[in-house]
Amino acid sequence: MVIMPPASARVFQLDGWKLYAEDDGWRCELEDGSTVGLGIVFEAVDLSGSPGYEEEEYSVVVEAAIVPRPEDLDDDVVLEVSQEEDQSREGLILDLYRHWGGVPVNIDALQPARASCGASSLVVDQNLRSRMTAPGTMIEVRHFRSVDEALRFTREFYVFMAPIVFEFLDWILEQPLGRGTGRDKIRALSKGG
Repeated sequence: MVIMPPASARVFQLDGWKLYAEDDGWRCELEDGSTVGLGIVFEAVDLSGSPGYEEEEYSVVVEAAIVPRPEDLDDDVVLEVSQEEDQSREGLILDLYRHWGGVPVNIDALQPARASCGASSLVVDQNLRSRMTAPGTMIEVRHFRSVDEALRFTREFYVFMAPIVFEFLDWILEQPLGRGTGRDKIRALSKGG
């Protein structure tokens, strides 16, 4: 299912919890000179039942991760993650994300929740909560009442803001990520990497 976004990005619903957005301009160059097309998976995560969210009405957050576009995946990666013999493009993206994840992006940092001048609150009802990141930085994160509201907000606001991610792509890809960087992850999953 293709959803028309408010920007030039193309948006696809991967399942009931995840959207994927891509744009022809979202690319990175690897050390060997090859170029990899990129997209972002947005996942609505329901934290109800987690510590601090047992009775919380606003328990859904949106996480985002950069992944290579299917056309730029290494053939061995495609074979490794494919769940079906003749898989759809969206199915391949979903399987890649489930198996390998992506390069995480703090999507709320692009347009801090309290700095959006109220425009984002016109899209859906949301609540702001502070959260400590792994490096020890306090950030504000939007919380939603339901997965449907979180995905609606993603379509109408986060996808619109997503091009900003690619203005800081080199910085994002150079951040530590387990045993390497985001760039190392993209390289490992891509052709020519």
